Amino acid sequence: MDHYVFSAIVLALILLSAALGSHVRASLADHHFSEDSLAAMRIAVGLVATLSALVLSLLISAGNSSLDLVNTALQHNSVAMIQLDRNLSQLGPSAEGLRVDIKNEYARWISFLFSNERGMTAEAESREILASTYDIQGRIFALQTLGPSQEKLRDHAMELWNNIFAGRWLALEHRRGSIPTPLIAILVGWLVVIFGIFGFSAPRNWSMCVVFLLCALSATTAVFVVLDLDTPFQGMVNVSKTPMMDALKFIGR
Repeated sequence: MDHYVFSAIVLALILLSAALGSHVRASLADHHFSEDSLAAMRIAVGLVATLSALVLSLLISAGNSSLDLVNTALQHNSVAMIQLDRNLSQLGPSAEGLRVDIKNEYARWISFLFSNERGMTAEAESREILASTYDIQGRIFALQTLGPSQEKLRDHAMELWNNIFAGRWLALEHRRGSIPTPLIAILVGWLVVIFGIFGFSAPRNWSMCVVFLLCALSATTAVFVVLDLDTPFQGMVNVSKTPMMDALKFIGR
C-alpha cells in the first residue's frame, strides 16, 4: 500500500478513536470522571504512550541506519563499476563487447531499483537482472588473456564483479522493506488506544479539538517517516542515485 494512503488511514483511525472516546464521555455520568479515575487513566495512557514512543524511536533509528547502509553500499558499488570498466579496458578488444553489455545492464539495474514495480512484476525483473549478473560473471571468467599480467587483470575483474554482486544483493533485499507488517499494526493500535483515552478524558471544546488534530498529525507523520525510511528507493527520503548515474557516464569510455 502507498505510504501516503496508509498514513491517511492511520490519521483517520486516530481521529475517529478520539471522537469515539469523546462521545462515550458525553454519555457517562460525572462520577466516572473523578480525580482518582482521571489519575488512573493518565497512568495507563502514559504507559502505552511510552511504549509507542520507544518503538517509534527505535524504528526511525533503525530505518535511518538502514538508509545510510544502502547509500554507502551503492556508492562503493559505483566506484567498483568504474574500476571494473577501467580494468576491462586494459584487456583489449576482446572485452569491448562485454564493457558495452555491462553498461547496459547497469543502466537497467538503476532503473529497476528506483522504479515503483512491486509484487510478481518486481520479482520477475529482479530474477532477470540476477541472471544477467551471473552471465556477465561467466563471461569475465571466460575472457582470453595474454600472459600473467592480463590474467591478474581478469582475476581482479572477477573480484570486483563479486563485490558488485554482493552490493546489489544488499540493495535488492532492502528494496522490499524490512519492517514486519504486524509490528506496524501493533504500533497503530497503540496510537488508536492512546487517542481514544485522550478523547475520553479531555473536555469537549474547540481548543482540545485543535490539540488532538495537531497531535494526531504529529503521530501520523512519525509513522510515515518510519515507512518512508524502510523503502530507501522510493518516497520523500531515499538514497541518492547521483553516484550511480555519474558512474554510468564513465563506463564504456
